[in-house]
Amino acid sequence: MQFKSNPNYDQALLSTLVHIQTHLHADMSLEFLANRAGFSAYHFHRIFREFVGEPVKEYIRRLRLERGAYRLKISEDSVLQIALECGFKTHESFTRAFTRRFGVPPSAFRKDFLAKNQKRTRRADVRSGANELDRLVNQSAEVQVRIERVKPILVAFVRHIGPYDSVLEPGSPLASVWEALFQWGNHHSLTGPDSLMIGIGQDDPSVTPPEKLRFDVCVQVPVFRNPTGSIGCQTISPGAYAVGRHYGSFDNLADTYGHIYMNWLPTSKYRMRAIPAFEVYGSTWVNDDLQIHYTDVYMPIESINGRQEE
Repeated sequence: MQFKSNPNYDQALLSTLVHIQTHLHADMSLEFLANRAGFSAYHFHRIFREFVGEPVKEYIRRLRLERGAYRLKISEDSVLQIALECGFKTHESFTRAFTRRFGVPPSAFRKDFLAKNQKRTRRADVRSGANELDRLVNQSAEVQVRIERVKPILVAFVRHIGPYDSVLEPGSPLASVWEALFQWGNHHSLTGPDSLMIGIGQDDPSVTPPEKLRFDVCVQVPVFRNPTGSIGCQTISPGAYAVGRHYGSFDNLADTYGHIYMNWLPTSKYRMRAIPAFEVYGSTWVNDDLQIHYTDVYMPIESINGRQEE
């Protein structure tokens, strides 16, 4: 499914959602967001709940807690630092909210994840062999993880809500969404045959409930103008990314993510950054039929000392 659409409100609400996801550390009162969107607080609260399915306050709190859970998994930062970066004012307020949401305090959540991850990594080491940790076999080819420096990528997108596998499975509306994006982009001279086709999974499926997972179907654009309906705009963050190429079915696409995270990352001098990964699709259109030949998985990384390499 996609967010419930209303032509009168789509652009304001999509812009609000992008602002929220990129400013979870900031103070975002109902009054501030309503004023930003051009509505009264009462009216904004009502249409936000109808559009998103959650009240504003609960939506922001959920995203902050899920961001906190992800940060606990990928970083060694203190619980207090993570709490502040996720918009909580104190260690205590974050711990209380986190425990209510996940059933355990943040420190216990991290400890449990690290223990499980060490077991998974050891099993992966046994299957792969010590000399093959930087390689992955996935149906069609043996590929190496490479590092790319990515500049900011402006994309137009349509948001899908629900399990990730429902977006990419055969018979999904994925091709029709991209077709609509290109029709809009071509009409306004914003897209062409070389425009990147991109997918962004905004959430960690091990943390976010499947029915609330956000997946953005995107096409690269040079500028964003003449928005139509449920087409929004956002920028993919620049920086270093570990990239693995996946061939074959989307059914085992998670294996490529797992290989980069569990096999390649521990043996590298990098750690994950707390921003979404994204996918770039190598594809062709044959008689209006979209055929995806490979998927490049981009996972955001930084050097272990926390610095972006030039």
